[in-house]
Amino acid sequence: MILYEDDNWLAVDKPTGLATHGARQGDTGVVEWLALHQDRQLHICSRLDKGTSGVLLLAKSAAASGRAQQIHEQQISSKTYRFISDRRHKKGKKAWRKSEPLAGKECSTAFRLLVEGHGFYCYEAVIERGRTHQIRQHAAMSGVPILGDDQYGGKQFPRLCLHCYLVQWPDIAEPITSQQPDSFALLLEGQKGVVIDGAVAWERRLGWPALVSNSYRLVQRGEIELPVSIDLYGSFLSITGFSDELNSTKLKNALAPLLKYLSTRVAWQGALLRRHAQNPHQKKLIHDVIQWGEPIPEQILALEHDLAFGVNINDSQHVGLFLDQRDSRRRIRKVASRRRVANLFSFTCSFSAAAVDGGAEIVFSVDLAGSTLARGKENFAINGLGQDGRGKFIQEDVCKWLTRQERKQAANPEEFAYWDLIICDPPVFASAGKGRGFHVEKQWPELARQIRTILSETGIALFANNHRGGNASYYLKELQKHFGTVTQLSPPLDFPALSGQPEHVRIYWCEV
Repeated sequence: MILYEDDNWLAVDKPTGLATHGARQGDTGVVEWLALHQDRQLHICSRLDKGTSGVLLLAKSAAASGRAQQIHEQQISSKTYRFISDRRHKKGKKAWRKSEPLAGKECSTAFRLLVEGHGFYCYEAVIERGRTHQIRQHAAMSGVPILGDDQYGGKQFPRLCLHCYLVQWPDIAEPITSQQPDSFALLLEGQKGVVIDGAVAWERRLGWPALVSNSYRLVQRGEIELPVSIDLYGSFLSITGFSDELNSTKLKNALAPLLKYLSTRVAWQGALLRRHAQNPHQKKLIHDVIQWGEPIPEQILALEHDLAFGVNINDSQHVGLFLDQRDSRRRIRKVASRRRVANLFSFTCSFSAAAVDGGAEIVFSVDLAGSTLARGKENFAINGLGQDGRGKFIQEDVCKWLTRQERKQAANPEEFAYWDLIICDPPVFASAGKGRGFHVEKQWPELARQIRTILSETGIALFANNHRGGNASYYLKELQKHFGTVTQLSPPLDFPALSGQPEHVRIYWCEV
């Protein structure tokens, strides 16, 4: 979220868990997110650790970046942080300064105790020119390691409880401030359980997805102690439970404190909770459905940048839009201009709409399910994309379609119309009719080979799958056999990678 902006500087409220800059190709940090979703090309003035939240100042030009370097060298700016520890200063001091050099470089941190409650302590730390992990190391040296900082002796917690609260910058008249994280106050009030976990989940997002969409994930499976995920579509919640022990009513009751907290952050009018069967062969995949609040309409428009997609959270199988592919749709739109595009396993054709909106020459949406293709045509109509005929809808088994394309290429490679951009986001399991089934793990190598065969020499392929139990290295290596460059992309920030949890989605950007 934007805290301040002028011709030279942009200050944002950085979520916890989002790096300032991606550590490797394909990672999405603050800088990459703003480039992807807001077309901003920014320069880093100073960094916040991935786990640290709060005020992050960025330069809007090379000249401003140079000015920032001067400011740091002259030590004429300052940052004020707040952090939570479960310990008092080892000598009982309420204010002190730590000036031990770090990595051979001089530095100084001024600390003071602000408030305490229920076994937790909120401290303030002020620095001028910061060194790597300066506050974290100086806090640990003072006997007050930061909660969640396992690297420096802090007690385990879902986030690093360090927040950049205020920045004083000589080129900006007023100090830039960021509201203290909810989880800090809740800990000091004695809150526990799902409310604390829910607050941390919000702090991993801070409403950033709402800058580009009215539909995003509020709670990822594994973020709280209850086995659920919570999505927001417009002003309605879609909650999925993953428990055979707790029925929907019990889950709803257990979630009540969390939903009350979330209502202070997002305006939701109604909710639907359904359980996802662990064994769909014994019962319906989606069952035990309950609803409360305002009646949920049959269609909600999920807005994403300048596109809209029809979703139905009352649907028994899927609402009609994969939120975990939001960043991928944006990337496809940015590279689609003048390209021949094939969207395989196209579902309701959101990738196809993004490609046509991005200026693709033609887009084929291929899927065996006529019902999802019909919803795809509706999405084209909603966005006014169907008039010029660039969108083609092919109801066919994707594997058969690929085989036909490969035969055409083999028969006449000189005349074959190669594809410039192919999206392949298959289901983990699917029925292909007449007793035949599709399993992504078995079919993946052949999908990679066939797609490379029909792709142009300057082509791009985007592969994705949600096989949580699959071997990540297997999926990557099979793609590397056929493509010169394979980059695994970060999922959207509302689908965070969680310690001890399998990847929710794997996304690969492949170039010939």
